Amino acid sequence: MMDLSKARLIFFEEADELCDALETALLDPIAYPPCTETYNLLFRTAHTIKGSGGIFGLEALVRFAHVVENVLERLRSNQLALSDELVSLLLASNDHLRRLLLTSAGSEALALDDLPEGIPLLESLHQYQAVQTGVALPKAVSTPQIEAEPLAPQTSPHAVSPLWQLSLRFHPDTFRFGFDPLSFLHYLQGFCSIKHIETVWRTWPAMQLFDPTECFIGFEISMESDASADKINGTFDFVKEDSLIGILPPHAPLALYRELAEQLHAQRGEEIADQLSRWCERQALSNQEAMQVKSGSFTLAEDPIAKSASTTEQAPASTEQASTSSKMAKAPRTESQSIRIETAKLDRLINRVGELVIAASGTKLIAQQRGDAELIESVAIINTLVESIRDDALTLRMVPVDEIFSRFPRMVRETSKQLGKAIHLEIKGADTEVDKSMVEKLTDPLMHIIRNAVDHGLESAAQRLAANKPEVGTVTLNAYHDAGSVVVEVSDDGAGINREKVLGKAIERSLINDERQLSDQEILQLIFLPGFSTADAVSDLSGRGVGMDVVKRNIESLRGEIEIHSRPGIGSTFRLRLPLTLAIIDGFHVEVENSALVMPLDMMIECVDLPPEAMNHNTRQINLRGDWLPFISLRELFGLPAAHSPEFIVIVHYGENRAGIVVDRLIGELQAVIKPLGDIFKSLRGISGSTILGSGKPALVLDIPQLIQHAWRRERRFIRQHTDAAVLEKH
Repeated sequence: MMDLSKARLIFFEEADELCDALETALLDPIAYPPCTETYNLLFRTAHTIKGSGGIFGLEALVRFAHVVENVLERLRSNQLALSDELVSLLLASNDHLRRLLLTSAGSEALALDDLPEGIPLLESLHQYQAVQTGVALPKAVSTPQIEAEPLAPQTSPHAVSPLWQLSLRFHPDTFRFGFDPLSFLHYLQGFCSIKHIETVWRTWPAMQLFDPTECFIGFEISMESDASADKINGTFDFVKEDSLIGILPPHAPLALYRELAEQLHAQRGEEIADQLSRWCERQALSNQEAMQVKSGSFTLAEDPIAKSASTTEQAPASTEQASTSSKMAKAPRTESQSIRIETAKLDRLINRVGELVIAASGTKLIAQQRGDAELIESVAIINTLVESIRDDALTLRMVPVDEIFSRFPRMVRETSKQLGKAIHLEIKGADTEVDKSMVEKLTDPLMHIIRNAVDHGLESAAQRLAANKPEVGTVTLNAYHDAGSVVVEVSDDGAGINREKVLGKAIERSLINDERQLSDQEILQLIFLPGFSTADAVSDLSGRGVGMDVVKRNIESLRGEIEIHSRPGIGSTFRLRLPLTLAIIDGFHVEVENSALVMPLDMMIECVDLPPEAMNHNTRQINLRGDWLPFISLRELFGLPAAHSPEFIVIVHYGENRAGIVVDRLIGELQAVIKPLGDIFKSLRGISGSTILGSGKPALVLDIPQLIQHAWRRERRFIRQHTDAAVLEKH
């Protein structure tokens, strides 16, 4: 048998995505309105999980998914309405499918056993299932009719055999597609009793032309089963587009046997007499019935139900054969537009590209030192190509932020029910891309902020109506790119943040000094202090003062920052600003004393000479064409003596804030591969990482957002102290 270990891993990845798709379709009535198309999507998703799980012998998963599939079948056939209670049950069932997948992935033995959490769900699902009074048979697949020349057509008689008859001829590429024909038989044994099986081989090529990856096998099967034709057909969903799958029900009309024999002859070159012999040997047909099939003097006009129970799926084996059976030719298999790549492989590629960037910078430096014009030009071309490779490699790590956003509709729905609030979650900019490494680290902070908005931000329905607001509150998730950063916003149209209450709680809990004068933004930032909460009572959702401090810590670990904007009675917005990538940046090389430093190029606005008198005042501000900007001297920040030569000030920005950074020398642009500093430097402020220059010399990467924040905080503190001193002098 084939080694299915790799295919099994791919199945679990794809099954997890299918569970995500199922949840999204249940939670987003705008993108997936309650209609036949949506119900068909839900059914196909559950059916695919069940069918794929059966191939790998995940019996517990198959049993549970089958019950879910039955309920969804009733839904798409308009026997059920998609009520809120049914949505909740299907979401809980989807969660259980995830549990079964997780359990099965960890142990093949556990894949056979049902989990106790599924028992109450099965009981609830069975309440939505109708009593089975008959078997719904699938619509017939059109098959070619080969005209005979009988003297007078007669109604087709039926075969005596009470067994299902299967004729399976697998496509030559079945193994290459990742399927094992024996796995389908294993799945059939779960609900069928196979009475007879015969192997049918395609013609073998000459030994020198033999390809061991090509599938030559086929099967003739007689089996007993109470399952519906739909369930048996579903076994072969993943191969029927390319293979010839013939399924005849018990007591099938002899005309169907004739059609299947003709298809085997037209598509696989098998003689009709040989196929009749196989049926006779296993008593699917008697000798008399075989003679009638061979003569073919009958029609199917009087037995449409039996006709619909017969299904034959096939694909032409050659161009010539396709021309004789164009009616049943399937659309050609199209190439996949994407491939799966292990994260570890992608990380190795990024690391190699980083090393390539450093090597290219070193080559450029050597070329400039030698002054060889031709070498410099050649190196410039190489550097351009390296930059393109770098950009392409970084793009591979980018994923839509929807990978994060899609996790929250379920949470908002359940939290709103728990709180008794009517809440609508609006998602914008879901196609905005972020670095893959940020996804998990960003999920937890967003979860806390959204939960905070739902619990604290939005009022109850009665309070909203009293304030002349819509009864349904709105939480908005938005993402967009801004100057080399990714901005994620969480907004609500609730009551806003009560600044007086926040300040009072902070003083009450001795988190700040009651004599300290705070700006509006500093008051709002108090909610990120450890242990801070304005909730009057502890609930299952909040009130313990745990969560928002973790939000700030996680965002800062990503070299990001959080801004809060709130208006009483209007609502609040939490704005998270994060670097676009954590790996490689376009930088600008500067020096202070003998130290090499790098600034992110996309945060720089301009470089100007520092006025000599700028350092002679207590304040650190510069008048730039009529605008007063705070600046910070890196010599002062690093505790170095004053410079004896003219200095430069680099104007930088982050979001809406601007500031200046004073340096000794401006060297030029470069590509910087950012390396972490290590755990010992985690608390270091103003430095976000390190890099290696082309010369092999290490350089520190400046954390521009923190430096801007430091400059503004320093100036606000100085102005406040100066104002307080002036007031004291007057008194």
